[in-house]
Amino acid sequence: MTAVADPRRSHPSVPLVDEDSEAAVGLAVADLVTMRSPMWSGDAGAVLHALASLAAEIERWMPDAVADAHSRAYSWSEIAALIGVAPATARRRFDAHVRTWRPMTDPD
Repeated sequence: MTAVADPRRSHPSVPLVDEDSEAAVGLAVADLVTMRSPMWSGDAGAVLHALASLAAEIERWMPDAVADAHSRAYSWSEIAALIGVAPATARRRFDAHVRTWRPMTDPD
């Protein structure tokens, strides 16, 4: 008997643009606009600002996420596939951060 893999215990091996991604971004934009400027909900400028803020936040998070993945034995090829770039590009962009990164420790 062949075991059936549980899709909840895995993740796609490449970036996806799908209904799930669209829903997550839509909720994040709506929440950010509501938090920052609720009277501008639905305004194109408020949406653009929220999208730019989210993109900047993602760029800020990415180096630590890559370093964490690398510290957990993900190869540069696997990391590159997950973020949608060539392995050489991933290594060139993140290697210096990976070499100096230290995981945050739990204060408890």
